[in-house]
Amino acid sequence: MKKLILAGAAILAAAAPAAAQDFGERAAAMFDGADANNDGQITRAEFSAARLTRFDKMDRNNDGAVSRADLPRMKRVAKKVEPLIDMLIKQSDANRDGKVTRAELAGGPAPIFDRADANGDGALDKAELAAVRERLAAMRKGG
Repeated sequence: MKKLILAGAAILAAAAPAAAQDFGERAAAMFDGADANNDGQITRAEFSAARLTRFDKMDRNNDGAVSRADLPRMKRVAKKVEPLIDMLIKQSDANRDGKVTRAELAGGPAPIFDRADANGDGALDKAELAAVRERLAAMRKGG
């Protein structure tokens, strides 16, 4: 449940409450399951690996990049993920061509991880993960 790649994701303060709620659910999924070695913490490398596992699912048109062109193939959730795709592109599109390749995503920023890593040690411990889950639960409730 924690393999969501729609990385980066600053809190969608400017987005509609429904989009923020959906983002909260998707962001929570990013963290669930990212602990690959089951040691109770998530390192930056584990988080990045979890994001990359979702790349192929996001690249719906199989052109090797995630862009707005993938939205029509996401029929069921296109409107919900549109703000997230835009955010991902804004944060990770190194060459500013309007799409994010696997290499750009792998080397790109992970602001949601950075915000969650309160002590800046490069890993999310149980207390940091609990704080993230609290914030995301508030988002899901519309707070």
